[in-house]
Amino acid sequence: MKIIASSNNDKIKLIRSLSDKKARFKHSLFVVEGVNLVGDMPKGYAKELYIKESRLDVLMPIADKLGIEPTIVSDFIFDKISDTVSSAGILAIAELPAKKPITGDVVMVLDRILDAGNMGTIIRSGVAMGVTDYIAIDSVDAYSPKVVRSTMGGIFSANIVPFSYAGACDALNNYKVAILDMGGQNVFDYQPALPLALVVGNEAHGVSPELRDRADVVLAIPMYGNIESLNAGVSASIVLATVADKLNKK
Repeated sequence: MKIIASSNNDKIKLIRSLSDKKARFKHSLFVVEGVNLVGDMPKGYAKELYIKESRLDVLMPIADKLGIEPTIVSDFIFDKISDTVSSAGILAIAELPAKKPITGDVVMVLDRILDAGNMGTIIRSGVAMGVTDYIAIDSVDAYSPKVVRSTMGGIFSANIVPFSYAGACDALNNYKVAILDMGGQNVFDYQPALPLALVVGNEAHGVSPELRDRADVVLAIPMYGNIESLNAGVSASIVLATVADKLNKK
């Protein structure tokens, strides 16, 4: 079995380039790294699979599960292409999914979410609550390595569509729009109606004026302790769980 042991190999160069957003869109590819993430990929989702030489025996069952012949990479080179500090020794290349129309009963709107961890948490929580449609406005790329890892597999079920503000408002024409803001009504008292769009705003500046003007309701999470606010990922997760619980009890 041939082992890639050179950083000049074309496949290695491609993998390294995919850490950049422009390259991801140029090639329409992204990287999925980690034992759990790669192992949870739907069959047929991975186009190529790479395994660290010293981990081949341990990780080969994942390749068998995915039905794909892996490319073996020397430990030294694999550590060079890994985006993690301590590599688990497996990564896959997948195609960027085709964007689908926004049609979900509940849609998550990501308004200038710039932190990869927040983006990943929101997608992970949303998919767990049954939300698969995401409108992204001027936000971090959802297919960057850190966001992909943070979604913990949610990325495989998410339809994430970039929009301008004007395009987003058009797409949400028939939706009730609820924005998250500290000055809103108690989310635990809110009775959601479908179709519904939940908007979480930028970490530093909150929801944009464009979406504030479009809002039908402003929702807040009450604070009972000595904390003034929660980060975007945590806030969105609490609201998503609250709304999903109310909708599923109707």
